[in-house]
Amino acid sequence: ASVGTVLPEYKVRDLPLFNRDVLRLVQTTAGVRDSNFAGAPQGMANTTRDGVSVQQGRYANVIYSATFVSPDLVEEVRVIVAPADAETGRGSGQVQMRTRSGTNEFRGSAFWTNRNSVWDANTFSNNFNGVKRNYLNRNQYGARFGGPIVRNKAFFFFLYEGSRTLERTQVTIPVLTQTARQG
Repeated sequence: ASVGTVLPEYKVRDLPLFNRDVLRLVQTTAGVRDSNFAGAPQGMANTTRDGVSVQQGRYANVIYSATFVSPDLVEEVRVIVAPADAETGRGSGQVQMRTRSGTNEFRGSAFWTNRNSVWDANTFSNNFNGVKRNYLNRNQYGARFGGPIVRNKAFFFFLYEGSRTLERTQVTIPVLTQTARQG
């Protein structure tokens, strides 16, 4: 027996994600709080996708994958906080993801999200200096499609994701006086 949570496909699909990274949903499960995962730092949790470790040890205080994990790629997320299963062999807890695959029916979806700074307020620093607000236009888009090649025998699954970001930022840096530049 183990303590944990399963996030099925409909939760992965329906819960809002700021940056379309499924691993941020782990924060919504029981046993995960701030930077703790089952009482240990989140970096101690073992993250796998289809049984293969995708853990990225670079970030110690967050559940992280070496590859981007799209909600359109993942069918189910299983979070185990206690005890860690012997089958996976390491970590204070487990984050196990299962990817989608084709089925006997053709299924697909498309998405497009946009963040535009036209709705953002100007920063204090830009207002103080009489500068226009920073510009950011971020578009994320993609589609997935799956179905049978040979009914009940072979299937296909296709996923494409793209992003385009246009950005203009006002940067103010200190300029040393002539004396300071001389040392």
